[in-house]
Amino acid sequence: MEEKTQKKMKVITVVFIISMVGILGLSGCTTQTENTIKVSGAYSLYPMMVVWAQRYHTLHPDVNIDVSSGGAGKGMADALAGAVDLGMVSRDITTAEADQGIIAVAVVEDAVLATINSANPVIDQILEHGLTKQQFRDIFINYSIPTWGELIGDLNNTDPIKVYSRSDPCGAAEAWVKYLGDYTQDDIPTIEEITKVKGDDSMSKSIASDPLGIGYSNINYIYSNATKAPKEGLVVVPIDLNDNRNEVVNAEMSNALPSPPSRLVYLVTLNNFTGITKDFVEWILTEGQQYTFENGYSAIPEEILNDQLQILDGD
Repeated sequence: MEEKTQKKMKVITVVFIISMVGILGLSGCTTQTENTIKVSGAYSLYPMMVVWAQRYHTLHPDVNIDVSSGGAGKGMADALAGAVDLGMVSRDITTAEADQGIIAVAVVEDAVLATINSANPVIDQILEHGLTKQQFRDIFINYSIPTWGELIGDLNNTDPIKVYSRSDPCGAAEAWVKYLGDYTQDDIPTIEEITKVKGDDSMSKSIASDPLGIGYSNINYIYSNATKAPKEGLVVVPIDLNDNRNEVVNAEMSNALPSPPSRLVYLVTLNNFTGITKDFVEWILTEGQQYTFENGYSAIPEEILNDQLQILDGD
């Protein structure tokens, strides 16, 4: 689905530079033009930013918006270096980044959810009961539950659990491990049993092709915008929120999830939002919010929207 979407983008007359990480380096500054806004960063926000850029260019044809992905780490590094006007960052901003002049506004609410393959050997039991936070912790952090049979209490099933995680510094991993406890992405061990992949698209494709796999992805890389159901081969693991299996919450009800794994996603800039960049972000926070749900995101909660507009104005 992601590949098809990218192919469609090629026929749109909007002037975009859609480039993956590695095509543009992190060092140096790009040459800015008067009517061009450069954006790079988080895979999680990339699809939404492309939609916003198209809509805004239709309204303001004199403004061109160049969008590239590459991960939250790239978005932050590019913003700090002044290589882009806006960095897409899918995690909270650190004190050190703020001290260097980074200003952030939240533009959507997203969620990171665990997924398994639709042909998983114990899928019926998982969908019936869900998994507790401790079970997720034992899979992703401790790796103390090595088989699907052991996970559900069936010792006759020796199918190994194949864990997938992210190799690139990313907000998805940070949100997921924060849900599991006081962890960082580095606490997911580097062992043979855990496969590290780069980017949300690679993660979702890996799980969709591996009946024994389990991983985590941003919600818009799990669900189809057209059908509102998980993409082919993917099943969301229900989260048992209170750890005693009396309440199993299906992740489709994303507004019922705790934060994390739900989280705010940000646009950042260096020092201040100014000029056409500020106008674009103000439009995102107002008129642009109407496009969030249909593209797999949630709008910024009303109770914090005014705060984001004040940050944008420098208050």
